[in-house]
Amino acid sequence: MNLVLYALFSILIVTYFFLGTRNNKLVNLISILLGALVFYLFLFNVTNNNDWDNYESIFYGRSEVNDFLFNYLANTFFFLRSDYSKLYQLHIVLMGFGFLYFASRFDYSAVFSVISIYLIFQLIPLSNQIRYYVAFAFFLIAAYNFIVKKNYVVFTVFAIISYLSHSGILSMYPFIYLFYVINSDKFPKKMAIFSLFAGVFLYILSRINFNFSNHMNSYLENDISSLLGGIYNMLIWVFWLLFIYLNHKRLMKLNSENLESDTKYQFLYKLSLYSIIFIPIGLIMQVFSQRYVLASIIIWLSYVFYSLKYEVNLFQKMLFTTKFIFLFIVTFLYIYILPSYVFRTSGTDLIVKLFLSNSTLVSLLR
Repeated sequence: MNLVLYALFSILIVTYFFLGTRNNKLVNLISILLGALVFYLFLFNVTNNNDWDNYESIFYGRSEVNDFLFNYLANTFFFLRSDYSKLYQLHIVLMGFGFLYFASRFDYSAVFSVISIYLIFQLIPLSNQIRYYVAFAFFLIAAYNFIVKKNYVVFTVFAIISYLSHSGILSMYPFIYLFYVINSDKFPKKMAIFSLFAGVFLYILSRINFNFSNHMNSYLENDISSLLGGIYNMLIWVFWLLFIYLNHKRLMKLNSENLESDTKYQFLYKLSLYSIIFIPIGLIMQVFSQRYVLASIIIWLSYVFYSLKYEVNLFQKMLFTTKFIFLFIVTFLYIYILPSYVFRTSGTDLIVKLFLSNSTLVSLLR
């Protein structure tokens, strides 16, 4: 398993730097097609995961969720005498469309790299939390069209669908306001301050038994994790955010005027650091770290590859790339190897289980 993932990363790096940097239409098309292929190959034909039984229970009417879109689609598919697997596949199609659309807005030739690395670290949540990740993918489309394209019709459509898929996505929409009222220099500091206020506020409300929504109440009752475990789960991703922040500071010294006027760059940089708000809460509530920090890895990756255009020469580009590869390797070891030594638990069992439930992968490996 480890060798496969390392080989995959080596291939995508070679693809990007020996083909992607040429920036021709054929390479762009190949990158997008490979990105779609790898996304759907690893997710579309999954037939079991940690949340499969829960979703099947909803599908067959034994329980329900508060989100309109899933209930509506479940009732429709059930009426058409389909099974839950087809509804799952529809969510994967919608999710893939959203992520491929988003990644391709910044660098066509990097789509395969962005999607592949995203899958390495987010494969399990993408398969388990299908309602939220459809909402998150559609939020990315909505936010991009509002801020970068100024297309408010597209924004409205996808914003509504994202909310109908999972109401928890509302926590991401304040970013649109913050993007305009806080400049890039002050953005990290402001996000850190907001994160402390948000963490203290939620802690106080939970201690006085404040009545949240049903979603939030269930999380507070069942998803409180140990502080030590929360710190371990979050620590490596703090380094990713620090990596982005330090890279931005360095690039600003070299090319501040172009960076300030590049809406795409500002959008990716600020949206990457927006994750900071959820770090303190994520230390004690795993669901916050998964949905509002780790889900944003695709944004961080898009920033990393897009920022390469501002490197002044090939040496600086390769130096930055080397640093990123090092960060990737350390993260991979931290997530999948180190837990077996620190906590005596395997970091790969869930992935193996997911692979074995994927009928396409099983048939290919026979």
